Amino acid sequence: MQISGGRFKGLRIRVGKRVRPTSSFNRKRIFDILGSVEGFDVLDLFSGSGALGLEALSRGASRCVFVEISPQNVRIIEDNLKRAGVSSVARVVRADVLGFLKTYTGEFDLILADPPYTWDRKRELLRGVVPLLRRGGVFVLEFPSRERPVEVPSLRMFKLVKGGDTALVFYRRTHEGDRDTGASFLK
Repeated sequence: MQISGGRFKGLRIRVGKRVRPTSSFNRKRIFDILGSVEGFDVLDLFSGSGALGLEALSRGASRCVFVEISPQNVRIIEDNLKRAGVSSVARVVRADVLGFLKTYTGEFDLILADPPYTWDRKRELLRGVVPLLRRGGVFVLEFPSRERPVEVPSLRMFKLVKGGDTALVFYRRTHEGDRDTGASFLK
């Protein structure tokens, strides 16, 4: 598997045996929709190989936190970060995603999540990312296209893209009671 854009375009990364990575087509699609992520603080949940976070760093994000529960995949992510030369702007956390969301105190401009397709706690996931997402920040969730997207207060869905077995839903952080003008910090 390779990074699809930015300064590391073409960099080959390792992928664990039990990982279903976000395809290069969908990674490119995500970042085409987002536009510039220059200077963003990024959180990559269910990191697997770290491909989504590495794409963000490749495209100018200033830092990325990777959350992955598998010790084997944590080692693969760390190796991929070394290959890209970005270990100094990345942190890999071995943790259950929902537990991490309950205890972490930082904020992010962009949160990316590609949970296993059989994972059924998406509403809990959405509620958990809200406190960590800066106002106006974006949360991108990959899930099976046969499912309906989940909605929770303070996250407004602004884009849904389906293709084959995969759907990508893009949410923007608002505050309850905010008037949504439809304006976006995204280009």
